[in-house]
Parts: sequence; C-alpha cells; structure tokens
Amino acid sequence: MKQLYPTIKFIIQSIIVGLAIGFLIVFIKPEILNNKQNILSIPPTTTSYANAVHKISPSVVSIYANGEISRNMRSKPDVRGFSTLIPQTVTQQYLGSGVVMTSDGYIVTNFHVIKNATKIIVSLWDNSLLEANLIGSDSVTDIAVLKIEAINLTPAIFADSDSTQTGDIVLAIGNPYGLSQSVSLGIVSAKGRSGLSVSTIENFIQTDAAINEGNSGGALINTMGNVVGINTATFKRNGAQGINFAIPSNATKLIMQQILDNGKVLRGWLGVYLYTPQLFYRARISKPENGVVVYTTFKKTPALDSGLQHNDIITHINDIVVTDEQHYYELIARTQPGETIEISGFNQGKAFVKKIQTIERPTDIN
Repeated sequence: MKQLYPTIKFIIQSIIVGLAIGFLIVFIKPEILNNKQNILSIPPTTTSYANAVHKISPSVVSIYANGEISRNMRSKPDVRGFSTLIPQTVTQQYLGSGVVMTSDGYIVTNFHVIKNATKIIVSLWDNSLLEANLIGSDSVTDIAVLKIEAINLTPAIFADSDSTQTGDIVLAIGNPYGLSQSVSLGIVSAKGRSGLSVSTIENFIQTDAAINEGNSGGALINTMGNVVGINTATFKRNGAQGINFAIPSNATKLIMQQILDNGKVLRGWLGVYLYTPQLFYRARISKPENGVVVYTTFKKTPALDSGLQHNDIITHINDIVVTDEQHYYELIARTQPGETIEISGFNQGKAFVKKIQTIERPTDIN
C-alpha cells in the first residue's frame, strides 16, 4: 500500500494541475467553451439544387413544331446537260422548350422555335401531348405566346430579373436534342448584353449554363426555382464555349402581357437610322463618348418632320442619357405610339431640344 501511495499522489497532483491550467485558459478565452457549437454550425460542403428543380419542373414543357419552307431544287440535267431550279416545299422540324405562364395553358417560348410552324405540339412534364395554337409573337425580342387546352397547370414563378447579379448561380431547364427535361448549372456571367444580332432589341442575361439545341424557350432559374430569364441563344463564333444568353424575366412578362392584350407588341418609333460601327469606319468619324449619331431619317416619319438630319447627335431621351445605339432603340421602343417624348442633342455643335410624337413601329423594320 505504501508503494502505491506515491503513484496515487502523482496522479492526483497531475489532475489538479491540469484542471488549474484548463480553468486559467477558459478564464482568459471563454469563447473556447463555444468551440463545439461553432464546429457543429458549419454548413455542409455538399449543396443540392433538387428543390429548385422539383419546383420548376412542372412548369417547363417541350415543344415540337413542323413547318414548311420553300427551297429551289435542281432538276435532273436534260439531254443538253442543262438543269433548272424548281421551287419545292420542304417540311422542316423544329425543337424547343417553353414555360407555363398560367394555369389555363398560356405558354411562353422563343419566336424562332415556332417561326415557320404549321403545327405545334407541346409535351408536358408528365409526357402528355397537346396541340398548341399561336396567340401572338414578337420577332423584335424573339418571344412567342402559345395556348394549349389544359387546366390546373403549374405556372412558373418569375423573379425580378433586375435584382439578378453577375455571379449568381443559375440553372437552365429545357429539352436539349429532344432528351426531355434536362438541367445544366452555371452562373450569371454578365447582364445587359447586346449587339449579338439575335434580335432587334437585345438586353440579354449572359450565362455559362449549357444551352443547346432544344433549350430555346426554356427557363433560366435561380436557386429558389424562380425564373430569371428565357433561354434563347448560344454564342458559337470561333469555337466559343460557355457563352449563352437569356431574355430577362421582366421583359418577358411585359411582352407577353402586350401580346395577350393587343395580339402584338406596340412600340414607339421615330424613323431614325443610326450610324453602325461599319458606317463609322466608312465615314472615318469617331463615335461620341455619349449619345448616338443620326445616319439618315425615313420618309414620312416624325424624325424627318421634326428636322432631325444626317450627323445630328442625340444625347438624351426624356432626360435619360443615351449610351449607345442599342440603348436608343430600347428607350424609343418602350414608348407607346402617340406618346410625346423630348429629345436633346447637338446639330453641328449647337444644342437642340425637340418634342416629338412617336408612331407605331412598322413590323418590317429591323
């Protein structure tokens, strides 16, 4: 027993010293007591977007369209070796996607998906097939509205695309290559993209989420499962990858509502044709830092009647600074036919202010 006493004494002393040191450390740094809680509060590293996909899936449809286009086909050479061009009608098939906007069957898609369609079939998420009627379209922004005879559909929830920021995570949902609903992941790469020659008025969301043939007209959603854009185009020049575009949700809603109300989109127009980069180069003049330069005005238009002329610089529309040609067309297109707007700028260095009444934009004007 006497031999064990020194050992027991040593253990007790070690325990007392350890407790003392521990008490001292906790007294100096009390946050250590919460260390376990902090470790447990670290979020998991694995993230799933299944809830967002599950939410939007009933609202995304596949679109199959048949259209007829005319082509000149060569006939067989005759005995003299000559052949002639014979016009023939060829059936073309189109593939795309759409987004359910109302529970009673209104669907938004891209205009180019149904541009030449004579018959449109919509496949719902449960694989049921319904024929669709075209309610109206807007080639200027590449939007079309379809209607199917259905009830109790699940309309998509549209987010405020103006609040979307570069760097936000987004998912593209659609029908690539006829594979039915597929999902791709990316981020918002940029906003306000234009000059792509996809449509006349361009203000696209750029994303690196994959958008392939058949995705056009499908949904670009945020991580909450709400639509921020309608997928519309892929940048394919020089082997580019991961450069895709969507029409913002706010613009989509406004255009669809006008189509439902008027059967078309009513836009203001002045009749001005502006300098393009090629025209600037040809004329050997520099593009102004702010504003746009008038190249010419169309006959019998408000622009001509107001005195706007070649080389006039337009800097403001209703006190809004005009940044470039695309911005000008967008600002004018926002106005309603018959609306009076104020334009200011310079003519040969002299400032001017003009009040001009817009007219309806012709459908055959690019």
